Amino acid sequence: MASTTPKQPRPDHLVLRPMTDADKPEVAELFASTFQREPLGAYCGVTVKEGRGVAEASMVDPVSFVIEDPTLPGPGRLIAFRTSSILTKALLTTKKPETARDENSPVQQILEHMKDMWLAKTTVFTTNPDAKVMKFIALGVDTRYEGLGLAKELLNKAMDKARETGCTAVMVVASAFATQHLFGKRLGFELMGQVRYSEFLSKDGKKPFENLHEPEFLQIYEKKLE
Repeated sequence: MASTTPKQPRPDHLVLRPMTDADKPEVAELFASTFQREPLGAYCGVTVKEGRGVAEASMVDPVSFVIEDPTLPGPGRLIAFRTSSILTKALLTTKKPETARDENSPVQQILEHMKDMWLAKTTVFTTNPDAKVMKFIALGVDTRYEGLGLAKELLNKAMDKARETGCTAVMVVASAFATQHLFGKRLGFELMGQVRYSEFLSKDGKKPFENLHEPEFLQIYEKKLE
């Protein structure tokens, strides 16, 4: 997760725009390289195939964004992305996994567990069963462009899009210290649930993340939108 605090001026030539189908290969590549540096990705490994699954899921709704550097030789101009999707109560019971991992993989199981924890606690659908929630799926920034505030720029754009599309809330799973601090401390998201990595039991009764201790927890957050 890239820092949201700019350390140097953002170049004016960088272009933020909606993600398109043509961006999926580059999003997949950048996802794989980014999440290899995240605790869960570093522990379990991340493939470009999984990145393709994320890219596909991110195109179901027109709510994902990328930043490109048009001065770079193409292909390969995409330098950052924020992918999202819109959830409804009906979709939550039928939605396919957002990565290309098998639905019985430990990663998919723990993500499904987090979703169930959030669904049991959220009040979004209590007063409005047809409410929409934007889920932040993934964020990636090319290491060469870190420190320019691109993560914050994409976050703000996604939050604006959530309001524009009539979402009642935003939900995000935070797997690393940086994202947990960002959403929980700096942006005022509410902690809706957490599970200690080392104690999570998969369907076969094993502890697939037994030696993952930093951070201690996988967390899920929500922010109601006004």
